[in-house]
Amino acid sequence: MEHVARAIKDLVFPHGLSTAAGPGLSFERAMLDASVDCIKVITVDGRLMTMNRAGCIALGVPEDSAFGMPWLPLLPSVVHAAGAQALQEARLGRTARFPGCSENDGETRYWDNLLTPVVDDAGQVHIILCVSRDVTVKRLLERKLEEAVEREQLLAQEIRHRVKNLFSVVFGLISIAEKEASQSADVPRILREKLASFARVSDAIFEPASIGNIDDAKTDIGLIVGSVLRPFENKYRAEGPPCMVPRHSLTPLILFLHELATNSIKYGAFSADGGVVHITWTAKDGAIVLKWSEICGAPVPETARDRGFGTDMVERLARSIGGAVKSEWVPNGLVTELRFPEHVQEA
Repeated sequence: MEHVARAIKDLVFPHGLSTAAGPGLSFERAMLDASVDCIKVITVDGRLMTMNRAGCIALGVPEDSAFGMPWLPLLPSVVHAAGAQALQEARLGRTARFPGCSENDGETRYWDNLLTPVVDDAGQVHIILCVSRDVTVKRLLERKLEEAVEREQLLAQEIRHRVKNLFSVVFGLISIAEKEASQSADVPRILREKLASFARVSDAIFEPASIGNIDDAKTDIGLIVGSVLRPFENKYRAEGPPCMVPRHSLTPLILFLHELATNSIKYGAFSADGGVVHITWTAKDGAIVLKWSEICGAPVPETARDRGFGTDMVERLARSIGGAVKSEWVPNGLVTELRFPEHVQEA
């Protein structure tokens, strides 16, 4: 944009500062008004001498204004610091640039602002020319690209996380089957049953109706808990009154329970001899509160307390259904509480 600014400077001040303090000829004014860039002439103390039509529209200044007002207050406060720094650079005779934005009729526009000092024969800065180009489309495209990259990175992390967890779950189920079997010949049968239950839970993540007894609107939370934790039926206790979960919360809740169960196999009560998980729920003040409390029966490894991708995912799942989650490691193990709306939130 620098060559554009130089061309505009030559147009506004064709003979330098000796003959003009700003654009005065109607022909020059018409050319400036034809530009889609916002063109401003600013004094060294930061006052707006004049501005073309595009600039007036962007900053909400009447075209027949007498001008003379301070320039920076016309900009949103979030860019004042960057604008002041650029203005100071221009005062010192250096070209300066800063990103900006403007609000007009509830619409935000993004700008690339270039400040060019106009000097006299002695090299003294008398006037500063500011050319602002609308880069809203570019900025929004860049933001969409950044969001797409973030989603791809998050998806890759989640796939890696789930593949690692899959092996952990299988190894954990083998260990549980060995402990539950009265004789070694029973281990394959018990393991097959648990793996089949685990497979059904995985299907339910993508097709909630596969867990059965789901109507078009709501499902009892007890059915969801029982279905997700069926492979661990001897390792948990669940109780609570009938609570109906909105259908849009079903998949996140299944994923939430699945993640807690996986972590319990890796670090918690599901992996410990004598370990048990107590799951309770209540409905109060329009919200369902689900509490997961582990009694490990053994010291919890320090690595279990580290914050990882699984912790972040649990929190994202809670937010996705308008809820919040609190987790705490107590001497007996992990205690997690999920609170989310009982009723479907209207869009």
